[in-house]
Formats: sequence, structure tokens, C-alpha cells
Amino acid sequence: MEPQQRNWAKSNLVLITCIALIIIGGASAAVAHYTDLTYREVTLNDDGYVVQIQTMDRTVEELLDKYEITLGPGDQVLPGLGEELQDGTSIEIQRAFKVTVAADGDEKTIYLIKGTVEDALKKAKVALGEKDLVNYDISQRVMPGDHIKVTRVKEETMVEEERIPYRVITKNDKKLDKGKEKVTQEGKEGTKERKILVAYYDGVEVNREIVEERVSKEPVDMIISKGTYVAPPASRGSVSRDKKSTDSKTSTSKSKSSKDTSKSKDTSKSKDTSKNKDSSKDTSKKSSSSKSTSSKSSGTKSVLASGTYTFQATSYTHTGNKTRTGVWPKEGMIAVDPKLIPLRSSVYVEFPKPWSHLNGNYKAMDTGGAIKGKIIDIFIDDKDTVWKFGRVHGVKVTIP
Repeated sequence: MEPQQRNWAKSNLVLITCIALIIIGGASAAVAHYTDLTYREVTLNDDGYVVQIQTMDRTVEELLDKYEITLGPGDQVLPGLGEELQDGTSIEIQRAFKVTVAADGDEKTIYLIKGTVEDALKKAKVALGEKDLVNYDISQRVMPGDHIKVTRVKEETMVEEERIPYRVITKNDKKLDKGKEKVTQEGKEGTKERKILVAYYDGVEVNREIVEERVSKEPVDMIISKGTYVAPPASRGSVSRDKKSTDSKTSTSKSKSSKDTSKSKDTSKSKDTSKNKDSSKDTSKKSSSSKSTSSKSSGTKSVLASGTYTFQATSYTHTGNKTRTGVWPKEGMIAVDPKLIPLRSSVYVEFPKPWSHLNGNYKAMDTGGAIKGKIIDIFIDDKDTVWKFGRVHGVKVTIP
């Protein structure tokens, strides 16, 4: 019996071993099959950094969370976070970069993956006007950290008027007594209009340009008649006639005596001589009067001829008013007596020390109530310098 029992035990051991091997093989196959079904091999491209990952995660979001991959403002991931992973899925993360856009006193921060300056402006919701300026070409590709600045440009046209002074014309008048003057035509100022194009950058004026200039009203000359008539001296013929009459009367009344006749002739000659002297004195007085009148007439102010003259100089600064010629005062302008120096004419001014640094060319653009005769009033931009300037004598003014 013992041998049979031993054979039976051996048979059972072999059977059990086979069953165990079958069970273990099936479990291994099942495990392998389960692994094949749950693990997925995916490719992750994070802005150019590529890795291969085997994962059991079901969605893109679960995979990113597992590996602590975060998305920043503007970053994009394809496929989307909710998409399910498949074996062989390729995940791409595109990282956005920061760009700032400044316009209308406001600054915005936007995030872009790629694009042009124009794309950045659209994303920032900034519309460009026809004349607006941008610090980059709008077709240029944006780069990380770019600062895009939009300058608003506005243009407007304004009309500026300038007075045109009238000329003073003097004409000789033979019918008017010498030394007398009469205004035969009143002068009237004209008007010049300028159309000026003014440009503003972000509300600040940056440029002015004259686009049109025309005379809207012509000036009318003032005409002054200057008398040249001089009354002729008393006629010597009347003295001769008086002499003959006197001689006739003397001859008749004294015909009896030759001595008396001689005396009468002498007396007549004496009277004639006296009359001739009186007539000469009258003529001399009239001539003297005529010279005096001519002298007074020549004292009237007239425009200075070319040459160098000695003037006095004062100074002024901003008053809030435009000049007589209708422009704002600036350095290089002077106020003059227009009867001596015409407005808008240029002169060379030479100052004595310590003001010789002001020597140079100046333009006569203004007048003043106290600027009469050989005085100029120089515009100086600094108020303190004006106070120090006072009145300077011995200033040489050269008229070309």
C-alpha cells in the first residue's frame, strides 16, 4: 500500500503545481492586459521643451496638475484642458509674453503668443486716428517687453489778422503858402490775413505753419500837401511913379527959383532914397520870414536815410499784448518811432559796454507811447535784466 500512496501523493503535487502555474500565468496575462489598457504614452511640448510621458491620467488638466505645470495669463494649451488623453496624444503649451500699450493717458498690459503691433493695439482696444503716431511700425512683430506708445495728433486751422500801416506821402502844393501843410487824404490801415495750421500732440501745441496769406484790405496812403508858394516882393515901379509925381509937384511949386528947384530935386532924391531903403528892409524881412518858415518846415520828422545814427535805448518784456504789427514779441525785436524807422524794417544795433553782448540785427515790430524820436525800446525776455537795463545812451543804430 505504501508505494501506491506515494504515487498518489506525487500525482497530486504535480497537479497542484500545474494548476498554480496556470493561475499565475493567467494573472500575469491579465495584469499585462490591464496595464496595456490604462497606461497612455503622450508627448508634452511646453513652449519648445519636449518630453515623453507614460500616464494613467485621463485628461490634459489631470496630467498638468500631476506634474505641477501651471498656465500664466494668456497661455494656451492644445488640446484643451478638458480633452481626454489617448495613447499618442501630443500636448502643446504656448506661453504668452507681456506687452504694454499707452494711449490717451492710460497704460494697458496685454499678453500675446505672437502677432504684430496692430494685433496688440486691437487686443488693447485702442483705435488709431488718421494722423495718429505710433512708436513702432504697425506691421512690425511684437517682442516680449515691448512698450507701444500712441500719440494722438490733432490739427486745426486758425486765422490771424495783421494790421498794415499806411504810408505818409508829402506833395508840394504851389497854391499853398510856404510853411503850411494840409492833409488832403486821410490814411487808413490795411489788413493782412494769415491762415495758420496748428498741430497738437496729445493736446500740446508742437507746430505752427502758415498755409495761406493774403491782403484782405489794402491800406490807404495819407497825403499831405506842403505849401511852396512865396509872395513876390513889392514892385519897384510904384516907387518910380511916386518919384515922378513928387518931382512934378516940386518943379511946379518952385519954378521961379533955380536954387529952390535944385533943393526940390535934392529933397526928392532924399525921399526916393529913403523909400528905396524902406523897400529893401521890407524885402529883407520877408526873405528872413521865408527862411524861418522853411527852417520850421524842415524840422518835421521824416524817415531816416541809410547811415549810422546815435540813439538812446530802453527795454521792455512780456506785457500780455501783441506788438503793433500783430505778432507776439520775442528777442530780436525793437519798438521804434515809425516816423523815423519804418515798421518791419531791419537795423543793426551796437550797444556800449556793458551791454555790447546785445549787439546784432533787430527788426522794428512795435511802437510805444514814449518812443518818440531817436529812441528804441529793445525786447528782453528776462524781467530782471529789463530792470537793470534802464536807459542807455550812445547806442549806434545802422540803417542799411
